[in-house]
Amino acid sequence: MKLLTTATQRKPDLVINFHMTEKCNYSCTYCYATWDDLEFNNELHRSSDKVESLLENLASYFLSDNSLKAKMGYENVRLNFAGGEPMMLGKHFIAAVKFANQLGFRTSLITNGHYLSDAILDDIGPSLDVLGISYDSADYDVAKKIGRVDRANRWISSDKLLAMCSRYRALNPTGVLKLNTVVNSVNKDDSLLPLMTQIHPDKWKLLKVLPVHNHDLAISQAEYFSYVNRHQALANIIVEEDNNAMTHTYLMVNPEGRFYQNSEAGSGYLLSDSILQVGVDEALSQIPFDVSGFQQRYQLIPVTEV
Repeated sequence: MKLLTTATQRKPDLVINFHMTEKCNYSCTYCYATWDDLEFNNELHRSSDKVESLLENLASYFLSDNSLKAKMGYENVRLNFAGGEPMMLGKHFIAAVKFANQLGFRTSLITNGHYLSDAILDDIGPSLDVLGISYDSADYDVAKKIGRVDRANRWISSDKLLAMCSRYRALNPTGVLKLNTVVNSVNKDDSLLPLMTQIHPDKWKLLKVLPVHNHDLAISQAEYFSYVNRHQALANIIVEEDNNAMTHTYLMVNPEGRFYQNSEAGSGYLLSDSILQVGVDEALSQIPFDVSGFQQRYQLIPVTEV
């Protein structure tokens, strides 16, 4: 068995997920990106200097030789902006994306799409290596039960989602379009097959709801796989991710500038000290990170050597 690395099968990026804010315009019941001991006033984005300092610290460590790079052999680092809803931060979010690009990071975004206007897409879309949009249902009533509407009960319709995806692809033909769907007790019997067939993203990640703080929308493995199997016509773009695949296999930074991981017991987070106070190397040593689990998510295609 041999792994081929070609121009089209390069080594995967190391992905650092920067959850820039806990604030969100939606109120998804299952949301795990909430930090009970974190006050909004402590989020680094309230000081552009602190955000820039954090990104400079991450760049200095991860974009140069380090023990993690020696172990994983990554070639590029992608900084993934997430939340909460990072686009609620407006100009502060846009400035952070542009600064990350200046430092040498690839960049990506996970958003619910609510603030992804044509003007903002035109501004940052061409430089976003990956655009990820979270979308759980094309049925308004289902979306509302999950909490994927704002205070005015506005949501992203299937037509609006399709328009966003089309615009991003026109702006950035080499960019990767990814859709994320959290499978939970409300949408487990739903079908997004017609919409996803029409959009045909490069990747459609199906995540089994992760009960970090709230177990109300939890589902069984059988219910999760029933949803996956219902969409097997798109198996070539589907990436399955159950709870085991999400434990300690992400490299995540919270809004306060600390590395964190989901606890195995589903009872909150494991947090490092502030990266700005102790540095990346020390903070990284304080949280678990499953390198092999990360690599399995982004593994290269095995090719049998004849």
